[in-house]
Amino acid sequence: MKYRFFSLLLLLMAFALARPAAAHDYHASIADVQFNPRTQSLEVAVKVFMDDLEDALSRRSKTNVVYSHTSEQVKKHLSDYLSTNLVFEVEQGKPLKHKFVGSEADADVVWIYLEIPVNKAILPQLYVKNAILTDLFSDQMNIVNINYKGKTESVLLQRGETTKKVPL
Repeated sequence: MKYRFFSLLLLLMAFALARPAAAHDYHASIADVQFNPRTQSLEVAVKVFMDDLEDALSRRSKTNVVYSHTSEQVKKHLSDYLSTNLVFEVEQGKPLKHKFVGSEADADVVWIYLEIPVNKAILPQLYVKNAILTDLFSDQMNIVNINYKGKTESVLLQRGETTKKVPL
């Protein structure tokens, strides 16, 4: 039952994220997390609507931010925003530092890429905080898919419940 729910939710979110930005009624992000045992790091790809992201970055920086993957200032805003709103911990209370790899636009969405060293060959669990855009939209849904050793665990995070422990 749990997997059917997540499968249906993922299908709905993929449809919602594929719609034009001007008409999107859904507030959602999807984060795909892949554990790389060779580098002992998490490779993260986050998909978010561009207009919502620009709004969040503008409010946070108190300046008008227009997305550009080549702008050093936008890269800094993105990195800072994600360092507080997308946090991973192997041990609770000990956030892992992320490395901003880059970003790219795809129609009306932005893909943001991070690498997070964990320096462990085995992960018993992962604490995930995803508060992306929850301060802007009460209906914001953030889906995090974690692929670890060929098995995928998915969690839904939203306002009021932005952090969860994921057993791996």
